[in-house]
Amino acid sequence: MERIALRQIERQYANNGQHAEQTFVFTMSGMLRKADNKPAEECGDYLDIQIKSARASVCKGLDIDAYLALDAAKRYAYVSADFSIAYIMTKEEWRAFVKQFAKPAIESAKNGGSAKMRLPTETKAVREWLERG
Repeated sequence: MERIALRQIERQYANNGQHAEQTFVFTMSGMLRKADNKPAEECGDYLDIQIKSARASVCKGLDIDAYLALDAAKRYAYVSADFSIAYIMTKEEWRAFVKQFAKPAIESAKNGGSAKMRLPTETKAVREWLERG
């Protein structure tokens, strides 16, 4: 697992996931761009990297293995809750992280009410796992 210190930017999004994506992309490329909503089957959020943060929805449905088989990303970046560090993982490291920490959740009724997997808030256990990685 690779750790990257993130460059802080002025917050443009109330949504933590969008801010995490924008901060990561700015650190890696120097570009300040709008966060995207591209399907995971098409591409990563930045090059071949899918970017996630605490409380992120990980996948539609409850089968992470099936989801990862369709996901176009080759690597995954977890951005810390304070937006200071990104932990870049391989697909196998991400699978282990998600299987350990993600929990089933239900989409809101306005989004169809379907099942999904969601990461928790950033707990001590999550931070310790990432630091050991």
